[in-house]
Amino acid sequence: MKIGTFARTTEQALKGLESDPDFIDLRLDLNHKIEFSTVKTAMNKAGVPCTLHLPSNPEWKPVDISQDIVPYIDLGEMIEAELVTFHSPLSTLFYDDDAIDTFLQAFPLAYETAKEAGITLAVETLGHYFTELMLLFDDFPDLRMVLDVGHGQILSIQNRALGHIEAFPNYIDMVNVHDNNACERFKEAFESKSLADISQEDLRELARKCDEHLPIGKGKIDFDPIFASLKEHSYDGRFLMMCADPSVFEDERKKFHDLWLAA
Repeated sequence: MKIGTFARTTEQALKGLESDPDFIDLRLDLNHKIEFSTVKTAMNKAGVPCTLHLPSNPEWKPVDISQDIVPYIDLGEMIEAELVTFHSPLSTLFYDDDAIDTFLQAFPLAYETAKEAGITLAVETLGHYFTELMLLFDDFPDLRMVLDVGHGQILSIQNRALGHIEAFPNYIDMVNVHDNNACERFKEAFESKSLADISQEDLRELARKCDEHLPIGKGKIDFDPIFASLKEHSYDGRFLMMCADPSVFEDERKKFHDLWLAA
């Protein structure tokens, strides 16, 4: 088992090393400020490997994703990232069939770039159903999954992570752990309406509001059955503590250990 933290800035990465993580996820979010030469030198000195989270711009159209992340895959090769994660528009909750088809037609560009670079590329779960993920894994067999427990609760009563573990246990390469109140927000939002009554744009906005990245125990996610299922399927890989504030990594690591042992 490897437990890691994340960084969006050089300062966060250097500070994170003080907690002796097993790895650091370098996140290329819109406002990231990472001096990769400085960070990589410090991580090499500490013997701590990195993973890389590719950017996800809300303004990108589905076809843009596979084109615009290609240069960052090259960056992953340069910094020797053990895993490179991307977001996919493959959810019928948030995108229509034409947009999904366009993405699938364009994705081979990114997929082949990663294969040629020797990069392990993984899709992060967000509103995905079984059939949608099968579209990816059937056509792109070297692709892996980042199972995001917080995202699994968005727009759902039962956490989707449970189904993903059951269906795709051998594809999971990292598990993102954070809490939220998405289940309560879901119940409130749909007391008098159904998913079909809300536009995909409004659903995407609701998903962003639900994705709170709270510390473990500060939301309503039931981690026990998720961790028990991971254990049942012999998963013992990477766990990324993804509370919005990376400075609480040590506390999150301890709470995670306690939950994992109890599951």
